[in-house]
This record gives sequence, structure tokens and C-alpha cells, in this order.
Amino acid sequence: MHPHCSCTKLDEDILDIPLDDPDANAAAAKIQASFRGHMTRKKIKGGEIDRKTKDAECANSTRGSDLRNGD
Repeated sequence: MHPHCSCTKLDEDILDIPLDDPDANAAAAKIQASFRGHMTRKKIKGGEIDRKTKDAECANSTRGSDLRNGD
């Protein structure tokens, strides 16, 4: 352990990963891309729910039915 740090063994193992290792960089890029994709899909899915709710509100409004009847 480092004398000035209260690091645990896990912290030391994490700190020992060489940042210039191409395999470590490739693995990090895959993890980051996967996480970004997850967050984007989650955001899009949330937007679809909001859009469906708004579409239902428009269909139930009187103005929406007037437009469908051609009035």
C-alpha cells in the first residue's frame, strides 16, 4: 500500500492498469460504447412513452376529432 493513501487492495489493482495498453484502451472503449448505447436506448424508450401519451391525448381531445371529421 501507499504510505500516504488509505487505498484498498482493489484500488491498488485498478491503479496498476497501464493506461497506454492498447488492449485496455480497446476494452474501455467497448464498455463506454455499450453504456452510451444503453443510455441512448433508455432515453429513446422514455421519449416514445411520452409521445404515445401525447398522441392519446390528441386523439381524445375535441379538436383532434374535429380535424378527423374534416371540420
